Amino acid sequence: MNIPIPALPPRIRLAQVVFGALCLLSATQAVIGEEMRAVPFAENGGLKMFYDNRQYPLAVAAGGKTHIVWRGDEGFPYCISYDMETREFSEPISLIQGYEDEIDAKHYKRDHHFAPVIWSDPEGYLHALFGCHRTTGIHLVSKRPGDSTEWRRGIDFSESISYPKIHRIYDDKTLVYTRYSGHLGFWQYHISSDGGNRWQGGGHPVVNLGADPQDGDHAAYSGSYNTTAVSADGKCLHVAFIWKVEDPLFNTRYDEFLGDHTQRYNLYYLYVDLPSGKGYNIDGEEIKLPVRKKIADEQCLVWDTDQRPAAVGPSICLDENDSPHFLLPVSEETPLDSAFYFLKRRAGKWEKTRITKTLHPFNASCLQIDGQGVFHAYMITGSGESIVEEDMDEYGWGQRVEKWISSDGGKDWIQAQDLTPKPGMRYQNIQFVSDGLTSEFDDLFLFYGWKDANSPGIGYLWDER
Repeated sequence: MNIPIPALPPRIRLAQVVFGALCLLSATQAVIGEEMRAVPFAENGGLKMFYDNRQYPLAVAAGGKTHIVWRGDEGFPYCISYDMETREFSEPISLIQGYEDEIDAKHYKRDHHFAPVIWSDPEGYLHALFGCHRTTGIHLVSKRPGDSTEWRRGIDFSESISYPKIHRIYDDKTLVYTRYSGHLGFWQYHISSDGGNRWQGGGHPVVNLGADPQDGDHAAYSGSYNTTAVSADGKCLHVAFIWKVEDPLFNTRYDEFLGDHTQRYNLYYLYVDLPSGKGYNIDGEEIKLPVRKKIADEQCLVWDTDQRPAAVGPSICLDENDSPHFLLPVSEETPLDSAFYFLKRRAGKWEKTRITKTLHPFNASCLQIDGQGVFHAYMITGSGESIVEEDMDEYGWGQRVEKWISSDGGKDWIQAQDLTPKPGMRYQNIQFVSDGLTSEFDDLFLFYGWKDANSPGIGYLWDER
């Protein structure tokens, strides 16, 4: 496919071949036989083609279409739409076009955090945000509601954004939750009353493990990684986070110094009452925000993993009572060999249930609960230990994409489906499509795969409607 793009300055001449290298399977019918519903639509993905659950949404339904964004192998953001009725894809577009003079192409290639997110505002206009890693990033707004083919520049809301997560909250407001600054930075939210065209004041800090007084365990070099969920009424922001140790600490469990993305431990939880801005722990005790390390350990701890790496934030699922449940991988016999665990609160205590093995504590999961109270766990799984290498393999992978269910409140789990589209590949990062930023579909989600460390990523849309 040859799609013309403007000539670029010499300093980023690499971008001239963006679409020449882009191989997309557009206009593909979504149902391939009765059992194969994973539709490939892009074959130019780079590392974190679809980001893990620290950045979302990656796809949103608006105007009768699902609009999907991803990071290409050159690091640039792309967008494509999927007609929900005809089950056909549009032609892809590059979101970087028109902004070539203000970017550093080498930085986009190198920094996978620059991956895009997308959301819709109450009027149906689409918003895309990318180029975010301790930067302002580039915020785009669609020129027409429900149409992702033409964009204009949107307003900036922070000079330092990392890991943006977007939610619709009460009174049709939009909330963006991000990290400010680097690994030891703090996590905060911004609120817009019109979907992201204007923002109300500054940010509201929630988690800052290194905040003064640094009286917690290793507080001086403690950061965190956060995931979020919003209650059905939009008034409660649920925040789960893991502890990131910035300086090397000797791991006595494994008798070695661990690397950056395996030196992450424990699971914590709190919630913010958005109308008041106050924070609380699971027992409803008020907590002063932002939460520092000592308070997190004493009042927000869900699971002390005892030096077992918990490398990526958990999936959060809220039941009909707005009670949180979690799903995340945690290491076992070695720092990489891991298993997925389900956590729920019962009789004032957190209970943990092991579900199945996976190759790496960075492997992705999504947890949902249906109207009958059945939990659905979607996970990147596999057995044996994965050696983490460079390029596409750098942050773990699994051999299979699986769905497991529990009909007894999470006590027992059975494998319901193997969703793996092609054996022998490596898979990562499941994310469900956002339904207008108000809820998630339970039968429409993304993940990606690749052949080996030097192969491009292939994006898949699973459509089981």
